Amino acid sequence: MLAASLLLAGCSQSAGGGLEEQLPAKRPLRVLYATVEAGSEAVIPATERYQAMTGQAVEVDTFPYNSLQEKVFSEFARKSDQYDLMAVDTPWMPRILSHLEPLSAYIRSADPPIRVDDFIAKVFLDTSVFDPIQSRQQPPAMDVVDVDRVQNAGFDIWSLPIQSNVLTVSYRKDLFLDPSNRAAFRERYGRELEVPQTLDEYLDLARFFTRDTDGDGAIDLYGTTLMAGMSEANFVDFKSFLNVYGGELFDRNLSPVFNSPAGVKALETYGDWIFKNKVTPPGVTGYTWDEVEIAFGYGQTAMGMNYHDMKLNPKVHGQVGSFMFPGVEQNGTIVRGPHFGSWGLAVNRYSRQKQAAFDLAAYLTGAEAQKGYLKYRHHVTRMSAYEEARHLPDASHREYYDVLGASLRVGVGRPRIKNYNQLSEAVQTAVQSYLSGRQSAKAALDHAADTASQWMIMEGY
Repeated sequence: MLAASLLLAGCSQSAGGGLEEQLPAKRPLRVLYATVEAGSEAVIPATERYQAMTGQAVEVDTFPYNSLQEKVFSEFARKSDQYDLMAVDTPWMPRILSHLEPLSAYIRSADPPIRVDDFIAKVFLDTSVFDPIQSRQQPPAMDVVDVDRVQNAGFDIWSLPIQSNVLTVSYRKDLFLDPSNRAAFRERYGRELEVPQTLDEYLDLARFFTRDTDGDGAIDLYGTTLMAGMSEANFVDFKSFLNVYGGELFDRNLSPVFNSPAGVKALETYGDWIFKNKVTPPGVTGYTWDEVEIAFGYGQTAMGMNYHDMKLNPKVHGQVGSFMFPGVEQNGTIVRGPHFGSWGLAVNRYSRQKQAAFDLAAYLTGAEAQKGYLKYRHHVTRMSAYEEARHLPDASHREYYDVLGASLRVGVGRPRIKNYNQLSEAVQTAVQSYLSGRQSAKAALDHAADTASQWMIMEGY
């Protein structure tokens, strides 16, 4: 466990950023956060600035993802007041809502007001807005977050979004701009070598760049990566392909439907890229996000899909760009559906310092703090931060934020179910079963759908 203990006392900052005199808290605010997955390298310095500015003592404990999930759930099982503020991943929300403090009243009473309308609406609604009785329900659609509309529809706000991750593509811009590559691609495909908009165009590029670059007869550059290992990575990979082909995980009655023709098409396409088209590195059936970053970073692939922008090892001389996960053209429109998931800062219902915890959450997710996160390439959640990113001095940095913001606006979040982990594991198993040749795509997905149905029944859905 990495722990950062930051201890000061004095005055505190109100939720909107104003200072107010008060007695020192009985003990420091205690924050439970993710070591890597939620951008702690940006958030912890912001917490230090908050202390220096307000005098409010804060302690931050960080844990790796799996350990953090166990810690959050065990704290709530004990109704512990040990931590006042917690970083919460979206799929945990249906199970822990009863342990969280609803935040609408805090937002309403904040002075100066909190600009919830500055959050990317899709991100805020997916991360933070839930029906406390039926967590499965989707919040009302809105282009701008409105607390009145949220509450009038029977929902409340249970966290403030701190980071949002979405599937994007990093690519070797130097290879795309190389004149010889451009000429060869034009001759082979009859069009310019450009950033792809569709999966078919992406596959053409992946085929084109899969090659022997040093003339020894062995392929040493591959077109793309996938995350086909037995992990959450392969589930959200499949989910992104499923979204693009118009499929869904569940119907309106929460019956699994990912074994539809769209699901079969998604899984077969995924497998074809590996085995038929051979545009991925050897061993990709064991890849997760970590292996993807290594393969791309060491110049093994021309393109790589991941949930953050990727860099090249200093020994690999090249230039990196970013583009959106491609889609499928339908009636002249590109249909996209990259998976996205977010982290929220939630106030522990059992905390004895709920107002102070909310004030800290409001600061850490506020417009000024998020603008400061840009230098860390943190996945900010406010529109004003993305506007600020347009003025960054580094062109690749600006490009990444442009792609990240656009991708979040068309992203597809996770289902709001209590047994999300079991759903993910069932689909992971199906993907691996198909890729290993043990079952056809249809048979593997049918089995996974049956398994998921049983879990849904056990959860009372």
